[in-house]
Amino acid sequence: MTARSLLFAAGIASAWLASPAAAAPPDGVGQGIPGMQVHRIREPVYQSETYVYEAGRDKSRSIVLVHGLGDEGASSFYTIVPWLREHYHVVTFELPGFARATKANLAYSPTGYAMFVKYVVDKYVGQRPFVLLGHSMGGVIALRYAATFPAGIEKLVLVDTPGIVHRASFSSQFLTHLLSNYTRDYVPPVVNTQGKANGIAQQLVTRLEQFNLDPEIVHASPQLRTKVLGGNPLAIAGYGIVLEDFSNVLPSLKVPTLVIWGANDTLAPPRTGRFLATTIPGAQLAVIASAGHVPMIENPQAFRSTLEPFLNGEPVPAPAATPMRRHGNVRCQGKHNQVFEGEYEELILRQCDGAQIRNARIGMLRVFDSAITIDQSQIGGGEIGLHAHNATIVITGGIITGETAIYALNSRLDVAATRIRAGHSAMTAPVASSLIATMSEIESPRQRGALHGAFNVVPGKPL
Repeated sequence: MTARSLLFAAGIASAWLASPAAAAPPDGVGQGIPGMQVHRIREPVYQSETYVYEAGRDKSRSIVLVHGLGDEGASSFYTIVPWLREHYHVVTFELPGFARATKANLAYSPTGYAMFVKYVVDKYVGQRPFVLLGHSMGGVIALRYAATFPAGIEKLVLVDTPGIVHRASFSSQFLTHLLSNYTRDYVPPVVNTQGKANGIAQQLVTRLEQFNLDPEIVHASPQLRTKVLGGNPLAIAGYGIVLEDFSNVLPSLKVPTLVIWGANDTLAPPRTGRFLATTIPGAQLAVIASAGHVPMIENPQAFRSTLEPFLNGEPVPAPAATPMRRHGNVRCQGKHNQVFEGEYEELILRQCDGAQIRNARIGMLRVFDSAITIDQSQIGGGEIGLHAHNATIVITGGIITGETAIYALNSRLDVAATRIRAGHSAMTAPVASSLIATMSEIESPRQRGALHGAFNVVPGKPL
């Protein structure tokens, strides 16, 4: 767990910096946004010097923008501030540790940053209601702020927000993507900066295993932050994302929420957006085509067309619903990246990596030697709902039912916001298998209630 968490955190920082999609405006990196009033402050949370930018002070409504990882800082909002300031008092800033702010070996975390945002809001927004928009790590901070200081938030907007699902989740896609983008400028000094991604990963794992410490201890200790994370604010802040637990937060949020996601985001996969929209009561999800992790820069017109109606209290554009087609019994053999939608009596997938099942109803699903995803689908209803053999399955939303809901042999399942209902056992594994659950529900004779954590299911000990 600890090694995985370190790779997750360090990778977030490096991949963000390596990504051309995170490019700053022409004026340069971390220089704020032209035309905004600049305030140089010393904030009380991290005792750092930083900068607050505001525009449109004469407007009656306020919007607060929270940036993500990277030294672009507040300048990552340069495409949206010009039109926002026409109707809003716009406030943004450099988070401590980024861009023009003081950089130090401090325990940067979403909780600490939420306290910093509260200081800025009290000082520059005051008592009037405001919209809170967070991008990337800024979305994690915005969630923590909304949970801790809900008063005054008129609306919440989360843009391509990483993490959130259980930190043990093997399906996050962060490790593969982020390690492949590791840049030498931000690799902690404990690793060989000329190494390949696998070499970097191995060195980080080896180093962390030598310490044999809990992630929280590493994050809290200045000495260990130096040894393990290089004392680098980006790695520390990314590590803080991993440690944040929202399992008791999301269902209790009562603020109108819009989740915006770039369709091609490989840093924060769209699965997380679907999970947020499923878990936050009343939340709406909008996916921006032709955009990755920074949709307000990559497709600014589509971003505005999505955000502006929500701010104005109008319906957010949604894709048209399509009728559910009936397919009967279907087999997939050796075909990759197939999409399955509609109603199936039985669906069998053999060596069909990349298969996507979405918005489906399937009486019996059998998956062999395949890595697939399932979104917002109903699986099962008979003796066995889902049969998995040498399979890796990522499930978001929906429900799995059966006398035995999941029958797994040497398989790995990652479920988020998913209900599992069983007459006998939720998951049986004749060959040891694993289940990682994020804010899901279970109903069986053995267990009832919330399901959140990592579970190894072995022969003779069903879940």
